[in-house]
Amino acid sequence: MKRPTYTLPSIVKKVFRSGERSLPRTEICSRMEANELTAFVDLDSETLLDNVLKMERSPVRIASSEAIVEITYQPHQVYDLAYRFLRDTQAPKKLEQIVAELRRQTQFGWNQILRMLQLERDPRFVQYQGDDRWFLAEWTQANDQVYDFCRDNGITQVAARSLVHFLEQEVGIAADAAFLPMLDDRFRIEGDTLYIIVRSDVTEEELAVEEIAAAASSESIAMIERETEEVAPASMNPLHQAIEQHAPIFTEEETTMTNATNTRVLEEVQQLLQQAVSLLEGRNQEMAQEVVAHFQQSNMQAIEVLMKEKHKHEQIVLGIQQVLATSEQQ
Repeated sequence: MKRPTYTLPSIVKKVFRSGERSLPRTEICSRMEANELTAFVDLDSETLLDNVLKMERSPVRIASSEAIVEITYQPHQVYDLAYRFLRDTQAPKKLEQIVAELRRQTQFGWNQILRMLQLERDPRFVQYQGDDRWFLAEWTQANDQVYDFCRDNGITQVAARSLVHFLEQEVGIAADAAFLPMLDDRFRIEGDTLYIIVRSDVTEEELAVEEIAAAASSESIAMIERETEEVAPASMNPLHQAIEQHAPIFTEEETTMTNATNTRVLEEVQQLLQQAVSLLEGRNQEMAQEVVAHFQQSNMQAIEVLMKEKHKHEQIVLGIQQVLATSEQQ
């Protein structure tokens, strides 16, 4: 079972409430369990806390008493500026994006900001396992809400171009809620479509087997498609036969030279057209990955641009295929 799960330091930071600087170890462990923060982590609360305490940039440390744990964060203006940046944009950001913004707002250099800005220590910032972006701890997480809505209403897929409207107007998630389909096996993104996987009567083991089989099947289909796109031998091409039938009478040597030239030119044209198709399809695959990245950042304007580019590529590919099909019929 895969669900959006905070990193270990973030789990500990989530335990501390606003204004709290230290807590008893027992209270930290109790809160982790009560809030189900360790539900998808293969560690008990005490072991998790011990592991975080040993980290180089740990957000917590042992206080004067072994029974008390305190936060290591020390206030600084760069942390406050980073917090405002995420709060104002209402979007998670990678560290380099935050540093770039702080460079614009301050006189500090890149390396200076990196030394000072240790977001691992600030309890206002959290991360999810498998995602290198930083989120605000105060933001909620909407995966369960989206999944429940889709399941209850029989929705199995949503187009990328309508995702923002769907989440805000139909599901009604909060503006500061994070939706992380890539970190949740109840969702799958393929191309420009978000699929909702609803299986109420399937065990986790069966689900895992199905996903492995689906992945293997997809790879097999892709391999077959690549093989069928290879250039056919020139002798089997109807276009070559038609040219030979309508060719004027030459000497045997001239005929051989002419046929060789025609064959070579046609092969080169076919190869160029197929290379063009391959390049366009390769770009479409790249855009699929870009859509996923923009999905996670809720950047629907960028997704819209990619969708227009993808549509243009599909029209060009269709045109090339029609040219090839027409030439083979002549």
